[in-house]
Amino acid sequence: MCNNKREVHHKLPLDDGGTNDFSNLVLIKNDPYHQALTNYQNKVTKGMKAGDSKSVTWYTMEGNIYP
Repeated sequence: MCNNKREVHHKLPLDDGGTNDFSNLVLIKNDPYHQALTNYQNKVTKGMKAGDSKSVTWYTMEGNIYP
């Protein structure tokens, strides 16, 4: 059976200056979309320490969620 669970995703990650404002959130399927984005973020930031910076091409999701 497929897992249709959805996750709230930050368009601009909190670590990169994003907020929890509704305009920065989108609702996406956990599997495979949210998992793929999270895995990519973890891969490209692995080994970085607080204060480090790195230029990364990042996919931005469109859409909104509403309260």
